[in-house]
Amino acid sequence: MRYFILVLSILFSIGACAQQSTFKSWQKQAKNDIRMLPEFGNTEKTEKELAADAKFVNSIVENGKSKSEGAHDMIRIGFDYLYKGDLKTAMYRFNQAYLLNPKNSGIYWGYGAVYTALGAYDEARNEYTEGLKLEPESAPILTDYATTYLGEYYDKVRSNYKSAQKSLKLAKEKLLTSYAIDPEYIHTTYKLSIAYLNSQDCTNAKKYLKETKALGGQPITKEYLSDFNLQCGDCSDVKTGSFQIESRQNGVTKIVRNQGYQIEENETLGYKLKLRVDWLDECTYTLTPVANLANPEQRDIPKMVLTCQILEVNEGHYIQVSSSDDNDGPLTSQVEIVQ
Repeated sequence: MRYFILVLSILFSIGACAQQSTFKSWQKQAKNDIRMLPEFGNTEKTEKELAADAKFVNSIVENGKSKSEGAHDMIRIGFDYLYKGDLKTAMYRFNQAYLLNPKNSGIYWGYGAVYTALGAYDEARNEYTEGLKLEPESAPILTDYATTYLGEYYDKVRSNYKSAQKSLKLAKEKLLTSYAIDPEYIHTTYKLSIAYLNSQDCTNAKKYLKETKALGGQPITKEYLSDFNLQCGDCSDVKTGSFQIESRQNGVTKIVRNQGYQIEENETLGYKLKLRVDWLDECTYTLTPVANLANPEQRDIPKMVLTCQILEVNEGHYIQVSSSDDNDGPLTSQVEIVQ
């Protein structure tokens, strides 16, 4: 399985070894910069540092905001930096929120997210635990807590299968707790689908993927849909039939596909081709041109082989990604089901 789960856009952008190396570097730098530590490391501050803290707090109040409002702003800004991959500035902002209102659970959510991005899962869970003490029924914190176990699962699955399964079980338990609190939190439903897919439980993986789509589907990646279809996909309803693809640039491409061949016709582009269909798995097939039906006497037909992977099947259409062996980039298309 690919690294397709994200609490944040950067969460698994680096491998486990790199994460640990980064965390060690983080710890080394934090010895000289207490702003990189949650709650400033609970260290005794110098008079200069205390004066700077007071100046910052006063600046928020003087600008007409309460300390509580200022803390919310700093948390939001902190997550903005986290999404950009700037973990250090993110931690600075979460600590500024701590100066303003240490009782805001979002501060500990932020601390945990930084540590999760660094692959420091034990440290992340410590911070999430502190956040849950302030807000026990926070679905976002519980879901990101669960994500630390998913991260451990991916780190261990190839080297220590038994331990990986234990982490996966803990992830599901936390996610189900979060789901019981807020079944419409989209990151929970998505990660439940991921967790169950890794558990070889297609029934529940489909259930929570369907719920995620119903909630808007924003977190779902093409990589996950690809993995889902390889393991749990059912493309039997669209293996044969009549279909069409419509685009502003190319007009309408009509498709008739049976078990062995596909006929494609596009009047705008002036072609009609017969292509051999070879299914590689349940939802992936190749198309190889075998005849030019627009001009049967012309033997010069395209030599490329097109590989198509169906990502999802919906009522009335399916989504597929196509790529050719002539190095053209992948193309995502919505294919309408005619019959």
